[in-house]
Amino acid sequence: MEEFYYYWSMWFLWVLTTFILEKNSFRFYASAFILLNIMLSMYQVQLFLYFNAAYLSFYMGAFMLCGYLRLHKSFKRLLLQLSMVSAYGFLFLFALYDPVWFILKPEWLIIILFVIMTAAFERSFAARLGLFVLGMCQGELLYTFVIRKLYGDIAAGGYSWLSMCAAGIVLVYGISQYERLMHQVYHKWKRLNKGAAKMS
Repeated sequence: MEEFYYYWSMWFLWVLTTFILEKNSFRFYASAFILLNIMLSMYQVQLFLYFNAAYLSFYMGAFMLCGYLRLHKSFKRLLLQLSMVSAYGFLFLFALYDPVWFILKPEWLIIILFVIMTAAFERSFAARLGLFVLGMCQGELLYTFVIRKLYGDIAAGGYSWLSMCAAGIVLVYGISQYERLMHQVYHKWKRLNKGAAKMS
């Protein structure tokens, strides 16, 4: 995926958190994280592998969010994480081995699959976000470990991965907002129907 997906998605999220969300501490931390992530995307860090610095910030942010929400204490969520990591590794390795089978790009397939999985198993936006980003980070780490024997030292979390992650976060947010809107419409419709029944 091209890097402009990453920059456009992150700037969209920054505008959203800075100007649209209600004023609270979450808004400040989210805006600061997004700006820091954009700045870090140009740098690489060498630990035991090469990592994009923005990838590491996503990884640490997902760990902190999942720890704060205590998502690691649920066996169902651990199974979901393992399924996401396995799906990521399998799809990308299969695309590397035999790309002819894919109608859509594997990047979009992973995004769609992960968004559906998190939306199906979680109700809150924060839990969906934490599981989505953590699954993306761990899947990329697994994939990098496997293919480094073939391609040498490649950086985990390059611009293709950053674009996938940022676009997926926008989709997770969009689905959460759509569900919230449908919930409000449903309750308003219910109230209107009750009012009409009382009048009759």
